[in-house]
Amino acid sequence: MKSSLFHKKHRALILCPFALLLTMSISCGNGTDTSAQSSENGDPSIKLMTVSEESREETIEVLGQIVYYEKVNVSSKVTGRLTRLLVSEGDRVSRGSLIAEIERLPLELNLREQMAELEIAQKNFELSKAKYENAVKSIEIRFKQIEKAKAEVLDKKVTWQNIKRILDNREVLYRAGGISKTDFESYKAQHTTAHTQYINAKADLAIQEVGFRDSDIRAEGLTVPKTADMKVRMLQRINTKIEKAELEAARSRITQVEKSIESTKIMIGETYIRSPLNGLVAAKSMEAGEMVKADSVIATLIHIARVYLSMNVSEKDAKNIHTGQKVLFTADAFEGVDFTGKVLRVTPVLDMKTRTLEVKALVENPGSKLLPGMFARAKIITGKAADCITVPLGALLTRDGEKGELFLVKKGLAFRQPVILGREYSEEIVVTKGLSPGNVIVAKGVHLVRPEMKLSLATKGIEENTGK
Repeated sequence: MKSSLFHKKHRALILCPFALLLTMSISCGNGTDTSAQSSENGDPSIKLMTVSEESREETIEVLGQIVYYEKVNVSSKVTGRLTRLLVSEGDRVSRGSLIAEIERLPLELNLREQMAELEIAQKNFELSKAKYENAVKSIEIRFKQIEKAKAEVLDKKVTWQNIKRILDNREVLYRAGGISKTDFESYKAQHTTAHTQYINAKADLAIQEVGFRDSDIRAEGLTVPKTADMKVRMLQRINTKIEKAELEAARSRITQVEKSIESTKIMIGETYIRSPLNGLVAAKSMEAGEMVKADSVIATLIHIARVYLSMNVSEKDAKNIHTGQKVLFTADAFEGVDFTGKVLRVTPVLDMKTRTLEVKALVENPGSKLLPGMFARAKIITGKAADCITVPLGALLTRDGEKGELFLVKKGLAFRQPVILGREYSEEIVVTKGLSPGNVIVAKGVHLVRPEMKLSLATKGIEENTGK
């Protein structure tokens, strides 16, 4: 009996160097980890894992950076000396708050000169208006004078014609000896006077009718009115063009000066530089006393009540990114604090150097805790939660696109197992085909394992947990 035991012990000692003894420990996570050390070669620990299904959302994990929601370079619309600068870097400003002031004295002096010009322009306008109104009245008076002149011409004509008839009768009597030559010559003189008065009246009417004739109306391309009142109004428009032009020029001058005054007042208002947004002063570009030009940047403001999380997504993941998707992230500056946002913009152009697309998520930032430049680790949720099997990336023997291989442990022996791979999550990858819940795989140290290597377990309990 003792001899038999001795031989068994002796044989065990001989075989021991060629047997692989693994001391294994179990850890829970995606499955069961079992640590074992090879007594055959003394290499580092080999970890086994029992795979199981767990619920996972489809996500893309990326690194990102906080960037401002809006940036404004505050500049002046007027040229002048910067008299006051009321902010410094890091100051919080609200919309409409005063940031700086520009010297106003030159503009105020210019405004006084323009106010004096306006007063002169208004007086010129009143004068031109009076001249125009007098011209309009004079046309009406002139029209009546013409009517009177026409009546006078008619009267002179009738008088001349009557005297001509009398003269003709007196001539017959004179030739018959009925009147003396002196009387006849007297009638001839009266006739000549009456004819001259008639001719002069006609000439005076012709002079007064210049510009008031029907031909003058037609020369303006107008139709002669049928009534006297309409004709008067038309003649007023025709014959007061100069006065009306002067009136319009005076009115335009007032408008021009008023606009200059309004412009100067606006420019004086622009000497008060105010914040266009609620945010922070990111940079101060000038100091009090410096000359400011129209394109000079006085300060740079950023809006951070909201911020963007800027992320670069790889070309292969870009097809799964859409606006409105939820983004979960943490910032290194706030350990243990979770932040959320929504994808707002997806750049439509691929960066040719990095082969990535820029994705921006809008993040509400109450209290302005998140500052531009902060580093973030983000997870973009691209799909609903689903049950799946995941294994560590270190468990893969080979990987070629969606195909891969790993070691599957069956009855204490390691076998190469082809698998189909899915989405990658940080240090893990989904196996869509080739594994079932309860399978035991080599999770770590695959380079130490050979096909059909015996992997013995320390205890029966562990053997049962690995599904053997």
